[in-house]
Amino acid sequence: MLQDNYYVIESENNDQYPMFSWDQANDDFGIGVPAIGSGSVMFRLGEPIPPKAEWVDYHVAPSPVISSLIADVLAPKDIYGVQLIPAVVRNPRDPFGEIRDYWFMHVWNRISCLDKQKSVVEYFKDGNIFSIDELVLDDGVLSKIELSKRLVFELSEKNSVLLVHESIKNLILSVSPRGCRFFKISDWNSDCTFE
Repeated sequence: MLQDNYYVIESENNDQYPMFSWDQANDDFGIGVPAIGSGSVMFRLGEPIPPKAEWVDYHVAPSPVISSLIADVLAPKDIYGVQLIPAVVRNPRDPFGEIRDYWFMHVWNRISCLDKQKSVVEYFKDGNIFSIDELVLDDGVLSKIELSKRLVFELSEKNSVLLVHESIKNLILSVSPRGCRFFKISDWNSDCTFE
């Protein structure tokens, strides 16, 4: 099964690893479309800011904001549907503190490949997905898309689910980053974020 080659990437559940928040309008970063504009994007540490916040290699805003350690291994691959955009991050509680350099990982590649018959999903009243208890991808859909166009993508049905091919997972892990973790699709559900 093709889904055996995919992992969900999540930030580590560590209270000292802060989430980031936008420190500018984010209109240039629409869901499912390449970003427009140029220059660095601005983020700040999001609330609640941990008392001993640690800057790691993988943060979320809620899209990934990654360090140069990860960006340097991903950039040469020129992954379809992924833009690495320079970013700066500040601590709003320390106005004279150091501004940190990061990379915003804008994933605009979205694929509708949730197997609705085999997945176990809870829906809101409006039909949008609330949570996924068991994720199964539709191999028929994936097999029609060349591998280079599905190395990294968001699940269209629930764009907070970021999927990476095993080759990309291995590439990221080769630099021993701090702050991210990977779940095989068969082991993942919406509650994994909080574990």
